[in-house]
Amino acid sequence: MTEEVLYLDRVLWPVTALGPGNRVALWVSGCRRRCLGCANPELWERRPGQKILVSKAADFLDRIWREKNPEGLTITGGEPFDQAGGLAKVLECSKASWGDVLIYTGYKREELLRDPYRKALLLKADVLIDGPYIEERNNPSAVLRGSENQRIFFRDAQTEKRYRKYMEEGRQIQNFVYDYQILSVGIHQRGERLSAEAEAGRPSGQTESGRNRRWENEGGQK
Repeated sequence: MTEEVLYLDRVLWPVTALGPGNRVALWVSGCRRRCLGCANPELWERRPGQKILVSKAADFLDRIWREKNPEGLTITGGEPFDQAGGLAKVLECSKASWGDVLIYTGYKREELLRDPYRKALLLKADVLIDGPYIEERNNPSAVLRGSENQRIFFRDAQTEKRYRKYMEEGRQIQNFVYDYQILSVGIHQRGERLSAEAEAGRPSGQTESGRNRRWENEGGQK
């Protein structure tokens, strides 16, 4: 039986701009929704070099968890729920005990509940941010959200309290040096991400998914 694979573009740590605490954040590749003004259009397509076995992805996350002791996991993309089965299995196979799991999606929660595979991943999220990105509704007051129409769902009151305190600080942006390039992470205002990366020296037209990474040979990020 062939093991399931994921298309995974990048994993970063410590990320503080996409949820409270020092977090691991992973970006999947592939998105059928393709919202106008998307912050990561380079992740719409899947590429062979982004493919990784589910077991290797779980082992890689476990290694980060053991070595770094992160306070949470954020999953974004791309569209995580277009690979719901694989991601759900990664979380099942992983031995890591995350403080919380935050998942972004362009689908609405009601759509996820109608699909058994997507529902299985949804049930593993402590926090869900749902809905399509609408550029005209990108407002700085929408903390942790790309646009005001997107909703936040919390598993319990304790998680919500932790996030509400974090969100009082407003939107946050981080710049990472990654594969000798500058990558700006967080919820940006319209056009802000590309401007920030250009000012920081990222070569014009060069995208993260343009790297010919071979996850299946590396077992994860170097």
